[in-house]
Order: sequence, then C-alpha cells, then structure tokens
Amino acid sequence: MTNETMKALYQESFGGPEVLEIREVPKPKPADNEILIKVEAAHMGNGDQIARTGNSPWPLMKIPAKIIMGFFKPRIKIPGGEFAGIVERVGQKVTQYKVGDRVFGFTDMQFGAHAQFVTLPEKAPITLLPEGVSFDAGAAIGGSNAQTAMHFINVANIQKGEQVLINGASGGIGRVATQLAKAKGATVTGTCSAQNKELVLALGADEAIDYRETDFTTQGKKYDVIIDCAGFLPWRKVEPVLTAKGRHLLAMFGFSHLWKQRQTKGKGGKQQLCVLAPSSPDKLEEIANRLADGSLKPIISHRFPMNKAIDAAWAYENKTREGCIVFHPQEWNA
Repeated sequence: MTNETMKALYQESFGGPEVLEIREVPKPKPADNEILIKVEAAHMGNGDQIARTGNSPWPLMKIPAKIIMGFFKPRIKIPGGEFAGIVERVGQKVTQYKVGDRVFGFTDMQFGAHAQFVTLPEKAPITLLPEGVSFDAGAAIGGSNAQTAMHFINVANIQKGEQVLINGASGGIGRVATQLAKAKGATVTGTCSAQNKELVLALGADEAIDYRETDFTTQGKKYDVIIDCAGFLPWRKVEPVLTAKGRHLLAMFGFSHLWKQRQTKGKGGKQQLCVLAPSSPDKLEEIANRLADGSLKPIISHRFPMNKAIDAAWAYENKTREGCIVFHPQEWNA
C-alpha cells in the first residue's frame, strides 16, 4: 500500500457477506468543498446490509433502494454509513473543519466509510466528536439510527411520567430511543428477544419483554406512546392498548400505514404516525452533547481489526451480537 492507496471493504455483486473482499483501492482526494477523513472506527449496520444485498426490508423503499444501489450490479462498491475519525485534509473552500478535528457522523447515501479514508462534503451530516468520547462510541451511536431515534422522540412529544413501549428496543434505533425516552422521564418498556433482555434493562428500560414468549398487547397495560422500530405492529393490535391520546410511531411502513395515518391525524385522539427522519448536522450536535454528558451511551459487543472486517459483516448477518459491531480500518492484526 502506498500514500495514494488505501484498504477498503469492496463488493462487485449483491449477496451475503461472502461477496465482500478487502481490496487496495485509490485513496480519495477532497474537492474544494470536501474534507478527507481518516476513518478510525466504522459501524456495521442495517444500511450496510441493504447496500450489500441491494434490497430494502421497507416496502416503500424497495424501488428507491434499487435505483440507489443498482438493479443488477451494485453501484455502491464500498459500503459504510456510520463512522468516526480524524480530518486529514480539507478542500480550499472548507471553513467548518480543520486538519486534526475529531468527527463522527453519517455518509448518507454516499456510503464509503468501510475504508481507511472517506471524503465527504463539508455540509454532510457530520459534527465534532467531543473530547473524552471514543471513536468507537462515535461510530456505534452513528448518524442514521441516532437521528431517527431522536426524531421519533421529538415527534412523539414524550412527557415526563408517560408510559412508552419501544418495539425492537435492542436494535440500532431502539437502543437510542430507549435511552432518550428515559431521559425525558418516561416509564419505558422494551420488547426484544430473551438473549437481549439484560441489554435492554442496562439501557435504562424499566421492563424488558421477550416478544417470543409474551404479546404485550394482551397484558392489559396501556401506553401513551408505542415506538415501533421493527415495523411489525398493525394498527388493529396496538390501537386497543393506546391511551386516549396515544401515539403509535413506525420506522418502516407501507401504503396501509400511510392511509391509517391520514385517518387518525389531527383528530385529537389516538394517532398512527409514519416517521421519516431527515439527516441533519444539528441533530448530530445534540447527540454529541448527550454523548459528552453521558446521557447517551452505545453498547458495543464486537470489535474487529480491518483484516477481520468481513467477520464483522458475518456477525451482523448472523445476529451473533447483543450490541453494536464496529471495526477499525487503521488496525491490521497479523
């Protein structure tokens, strides 16, 4: 490897982690409005799986995903959305960042962070990583999941003392939403698999329910807010367990959910809300503040060096994890 090249995860076809390889590729050069970031930690998440397979689990995003990712061969050769690193070089017109700044965030639809270096526009959804917060923490909390969770909490307008249920509390969005809801003073119940109950309780949830053993909609308890990170809960099941002005928020939805939102919105009673979270550096600044004061903490279960990055993809694919998976592009263990 020379100063003009770097190592990166690379794919030339769609499929499972077996389509990935570690390849030496040209090191990117920043344009006038871009920054070059030395990636110290990268997160392995759902967006990377979508990029690798070219398929979205979200019905409304299946065609857009194909347009973005490619129909027959991947347009995205280097995956990677969420990361943390150090600014190595800045373009001539860049004013917000300087060489040596510690940053974290999200590459949005550009991807490319599963590499030793990535270039991004100055206005990309990135921000400064607070001193004392590790690169691993910045990458694991990420941009996408954290911003979505924060948007959920804001749209739900959670009040102190409200009963909140997080469906999929151990997932990327759910882990952050659980902590943010607790910070608002809510009583939080999280659904998850049996193996993740301790994790969800460690995040601050007051109760963790194994969704395979217990259907929370049959327990006689009502909730002011149900945040459905998994996108599996139909209105007919959640409506009876919502309080009079309860809110049901979905991360993944189809046309039937949008129709129900139209029927319930602005009626003053129970509501179904389909939530899209736009990426924004402003949201990341709030996330950075919460990382700095300790009110938001990522749970990291696996760490890999660059030469084991494909193992990181397999760990995510096989769900052999209880927290976030990160790998270190600058680390190469013999």
